[in-house]
Amino acid sequence: MDKTKVNLSLDDTEQKVVSSASKKDDVATTETTSEPIATATEDIDVDDITISDKSSPIVLLFGPRSSGKSMTLVRLSRYLRDEGFIIKTDKNFKSDSKYKEKCDAFMANLDTKSALPGTPYKDFLLVKVIKGTRTICQFLEAPGEHYFDPKNIGAKDFPPYMTKIIRNLRNRKIWVFITEADWNVNNNVKKSYIRRIANCKAQLVRDTDRFIILHNKVDQKEEVFIDGHLSVSYAERLMNEEYDGLARLFENKNFFTSLWRKYNYKYVPFCTGYYEDKTLKYTESEPMYPALLWTTIEKCIRG
Repeated sequence: MDKTKVNLSLDDTEQKVVSSASKKDDVATTETTSEPIATATEDIDVDDITISDKSSPIVLLFGPRSSGKSMTLVRLSRYLRDEGFIIKTDKNFKSDSKYKEKCDAFMANLDTKSALPGTPYKDFLLVKVIKGTRTICQFLEAPGEHYFDPKNIGAKDFPPYMTKIIRNLRNRKIWVFITEADWNVNNNVKKSYIRRIANCKAQLVRDTDRFIILHNKVDQKEEVFIDGHLSVSYAERLMNEEYDGLARLFENKNFFTSLWRKYNYKYVPFCTGYYEDKTLKYTESEPMYPALLWTTIEKCIRG
């Protein structure tokens, strides 16, 4: 695959276009899944969940199963390691042996160029990003069905453990709401997903929290690539058309700041990589994607 080195200014992405490599026509558009999905009635031991760091921001990747949460974390972690950050799983988050095995498997995968299989229902992961002696942030990954289950689109409440983690901790939360370009589901499912995000904002969000809308698999939207460049503003417009009503959830109610910032979210187009059909082999996406995501997270951390 032909790749173009990208020098991307991230100060005003709405007004910029970013270079992109040409895309393969025969790549798969979804992640491979091989694990069975457990039922939503399985209990989570709330007392077995511990986040000892009560100050570093927590980044929550919010999205349904197979939306790309795991591979987003993998792609970003590999990029950050290359940039000199330390990536470390927190093995004290849960005490069971299966969790510690997943921590080891995640770290081992960072040394490969393979994709991950879909996570089973009860899989969790807490990953720290460290620079020097300081923890910059913590990524919390949870099963997609805990955020949104397309088979139970009427669900309103979230699992009790999420209340313990999210509402009882004063760490700043950075919510990364994942949307999938050309999500191949019924429109009612998309509307329900938007309602689920609205429920999240009503039940779990604090005033200090920040929001990112990550537009995954944007490489599948050929029309947003103009002469080999990704038009960020055009991609965001198409995302808002596909997920009608999502942006309105983040409308800026402050009269003065709304004059220059209509919505209180930051848009990030994203691509984890280019996948080979029916295998875990894939080619990593261009560095511009994780670079933009990390820069946006850093802005959310600062303010």
